[in-house]
Amino acid sequence: MTIPLPALPAGPVSGRPLLRRPAAAVAVVGGVGLHIWLQWSYLFAQADFAWSSFRNYFPGDQLSYMSMVTNAADGRLAGVEPFTNSGTNTYPHLYYNVIGTLARLVGLNPLQAWSVGGFLVQAILIAAIGTAIYLVSRRWWLPLIAPVPFVLGTFANAISAGGWYTNMASHAVLWGPFGVFYTLNGETVALSLGAIGILTALVTFLRVRSRVGSVVLYSVAAAFVGLTANVQTYGFLASAYLALFAVSAYVLATRRRVWMIALSLALIVLVFAVGTSIASTFGPLATLAFGAVPALPALVSLVVRFRFRALVPLLALAAAASPQIIATMLGIVSKDPFLTYRVASSVDLGVDARGILGAGALLLPLLGILAAGIHRRNALWIAFPVASIAAWALTSTNDIWGANQEPYRFWLDTFCLVSFVTVPMAAMVGVSYLRLPRRGAVGVAASAAAAAPAAAGLRAPRSAVSVVVAGVVVIVCIAAAGISAVDFRTFRNLAGLHTFIDYNTPRYRAIGELGQEVPKSGAGLVNPDACIDVEGLKIVSDGAPVATFNEGMAWPTDYAAVRNVNADRVNGFQIATGATAADVKWVLTDSACTPFDWGTYYAKELTFVDSRSYPTAAGDATITLWAFTP
Repeated sequence: MTIPLPALPAGPVSGRPLLRRPAAAVAVVGGVGLHIWLQWSYLFAQADFAWSSFRNYFPGDQLSYMSMVTNAADGRLAGVEPFTNSGTNTYPHLYYNVIGTLARLVGLNPLQAWSVGGFLVQAILIAAIGTAIYLVSRRWWLPLIAPVPFVLGTFANAISAGGWYTNMASHAVLWGPFGVFYTLNGETVALSLGAIGILTALVTFLRVRSRVGSVVLYSVAAAFVGLTANVQTYGFLASAYLALFAVSAYVLATRRRVWMIALSLALIVLVFAVGTSIASTFGPLATLAFGAVPALPALVSLVVRFRFRALVPLLALAAAASPQIIATMLGIVSKDPFLTYRVASSVDLGVDARGILGAGALLLPLLGILAAGIHRRNALWIAFPVASIAAWALTSTNDIWGANQEPYRFWLDTFCLVSFVTVPMAAMVGVSYLRLPRRGAVGVAASAAAAAPAAAGLRAPRSAVSVVVAGVVVIVCIAAAGISAVDFRTFRNLAGLHTFIDYNTPRYRAIGELGQEVPKSGAGLVNPDACIDVEGLKIVSDGAPVATFNEGMAWPTDYAAVRNVNADRVNGFQIATGATAADVKWVLTDSACTPFDWGTYYAKELTFVDSRSYPTAAGDATITLWAFTP
């Protein structure tokens, strides 16, 4: 026995079949080009744009991720805290190692690899969305709408009086996919991989009839979702929740077992009832896994029913995710101090009722697809919106049911994923309702509906009322999307937001040349003065070990001492009292920024090593490297 498959919309009214695929390919390329114009053209037009320039957009975390790319570009792939090159790094860093390694192999600057990698990932994602749109709608021109998810907003312009994002408590925010993907970091790559995996599964479900072929493609799709665990944790969890809930909802919709539906609903209640107890006993990460248990009854039923064909994709997902999961679990078992801190550090990052309004540009089409599914008795059209809303609501309220791990990020990530899949789904549903039938198509549709009405979701002849209602729904959804897109227009037009950090200046070249004289490991850390950007030093020196770290990403061996040195530097005190404990062996100073002669003032602690001059408006200044010998 097999699960019934929904029928796809009929082919276009006109056009030769042999020309449809080339035309669709052109439309996919057109969609990619449109995305590039929308998201990148205003950056290309800036006089200071360069592929090696870093986007000055909430740069703290991004520069921390960039430190891993820099190390990989220098051939160092060890899982250590990337600034100090010591300790342990359990943060998912597969993507950063990949683009850093590629930069080394092809001779790119790591900064260029960051920008080019982000550009290509977005282009591939848009191509995947466009391809899925064509394959599920059979309209060669529809891939042109593939960039739509990237212009959707959260109505922040109205909610926040002209802004492009809405502030929640603490540093939690709501904004559209354009704000998430602007960073080009691992989160955007994880979401892209997860979306491509889910879209692959959708197209396989609708188009592939071979049992062997479908198992292979489902396994590939699941592996894409699992692979995201090694790229970014929240991207993985959001992708896994959406994928598992979608499969579960479809099984429930097709099997129609009241007890199974009741059990799944009861498990949602159970998550909220005992989640806090699970968190206090086993920790927040285990609680996030527990949050997916409502999908379990249907998944077990699926495996029992289809055995090998259902089990292999699940195993593929688990295998692809296992490197990062195992590393994290070992860290938790060994009571790694960073992981202990990290899982307990998420406070006041929840999403209030404005999250429902902010989701409106997607909730409306999701509800429209659900209504169409009920009207046509189409299980897929029912399952997808139900699963999307359930996964979105559950993950973004994880502070309520115990996990308390940055629920606003789950809201953002799920917004992205759902939008990427909703556009192809909405295209399929819209074409099914609004298409003009080909000659004889009504008779074919009637036969199909008579043979398998629950699977086909077709009516013949189609009701004029249903066409009008569908048209109204489409217009309302387009209007809502258009209003929400004002956020993107505001974001795009804020010139001050789209500035660059230029590391290719005479000053940074001087800093980089001196930083490169410091051994990469085993010879102590470099502590720059308060005027030298320590993250920039890490980048331009090809990964010299520096006295700082990102407390939310990874900790070095002597993390307490390094924290003290970093705090002292920020406060203007160069020779910190804990410098020896932090293994500081080198000091880098800039004569243009300091009020005294370092060699004289710290004659007992500093020994001159080398210096470089660079021009300033007031004359030449000097960057000096000192050996620190207290």
